[in-house]
Amino acid sequence: MKKSNKGFTLVELIVVIAIIGVLAAILVPSLMGYVKDSKISSANANAKQVYTAAATYATKQETAGTPLTVKVIRTKDAGGATADDTGVSGIKEKLGSGDSSFFVVTFSKGAPIAAFSAKTATDLYIGSYPTEADNKCAKNISEVTVAPADDTAAEAYKTQKANSVFN
Repeated sequence: MKKSNKGFTLVELIVVIAIIGVLAAILVPSLMGYVKDSKISSANANAKQVYTAAATYATKQETAGTPLTVKVIRTKDAGGATADDTGVSGIKEKLGSGDSSFFVVTFSKGAPIAAFSAKTATDLYIGSYPTEADNKCAKNISEVTVAPADDTAAEAYKTQKANSVFN
């Protein structure tokens, strides 16, 4: 009688494991970059939303006859926002931002010129708008105050990325 051997030999199993190991060694490093890119892309999208909401709010205030005089608005904690200058109260609700987002908006002549956004106060993936960030930052959004000295210095923020401002 002939015995039927069912199953795989040890050599076959080792070959399959070796092939899986080679594929993993090739794929894992390339996929690591996608995680970083998606976090930065998400942060940039959040910064654009904050910028758009701030521009809408500033336009409404100017139309109502009370233009904004604030230079920087920033969140300090998840509970609300604080403004560096007077004249802005409850800005987080007016901007429509969620409780878990942190942002900094820089104004010049009553209009927003740059917005920075992160998911947490210690997040190093900080998005920026109108110039989008393309890398992680060295400092988190809660460590830095972006306060331009005058309108000329404020205009320079339009062309800076979050990772150049927060480094």
